[in-house]
Amino acid sequence: MRSMDEHFSDVADKYNEIRTTDQEPIEYIRDLFSNRAQLIAVDIGCGPGRYALRLLQKMPQLHLICLDQSSKMIAETTRLLHVANIDRFEATIADASAFPLDPHSVDVVLTFNAVHHFIMPAFLREARRVLKKDGIIGIYTRLLCQNETSIWGRYFPDFNLVERRLYSLDSIEAAIRNIPGLALDTIKFFRFDRVSSLERLIEKVRAGHYSTFSLYTEQRLEECISEFRESVMRSFSDTDQIRWTDGNVFLTVKAC
Repeated sequence: MRSMDEHFSDVADKYNEIRTTDQEPIEYIRDLFSNRAQLIAVDIGCGPGRYALRLLQKMPQLHLICLDQSSKMIAETTRLLHVANIDRFEATIADASAFPLDPHSVDVVLTFNAVHHFIMPAFLREARRVLKKDGIIGIYTRLLCQNETSIWGRYFPDFNLVERRLYSLDSIEAAIRNIPGLALDTIKFFRFDRVSSLERLIEKVRAGHYSTFSLYTEQRLEECISEFRESVMRSFSDTDQIRWTDGNVFLTVKAC
């Protein structure tokens, strides 16, 4: 099994190809701040910039500070945004518990499918520190229960046993309540109809589509891929058009 640092270094240059980037939360954020002429936001755990790119394309009033603890992910974010001729950003190596930002300096703190890698109380305290009065934290993630009903949770052996880093909604709400000056504002659920071939799914497993797969030993992962193939072939009549539904949630938290 590889460490998370090793995993993300290995997948940085191909991550945008193997991961699905959901457009709906981008549009939700755009609409949420449509009345703001200027907006300074932070994307914590930005990865290779896939959500940063879409935010900056949809929100011309946005200046985005991209933070990630992986130097390779930061390099990929910088490359991606430069190729898109976008200069309204900064990209810096930083941990989710210590932002290189002044107190009360940003309007929004965002994180996309990364919060399960963070120490939640430390992340929330640091987000509260850098937010302006009435600033907002936006957390986009999949919950533990949503993970269990995904194609992986239903058919990939041991997936729900191996992936225990994800939060339940109750645990996120409890963490927010424990941070002075923060209050949960809204909860928005998303559902996505997905379709893929079986072979493409297996390609994604081997490419490190989810960091969960890096938590398997190499031998066990290959065994599970074989079991996954057999299980899916029994359950779906057309393995070129496997259909399922994924769920995610977006929480807004206000600084008060």
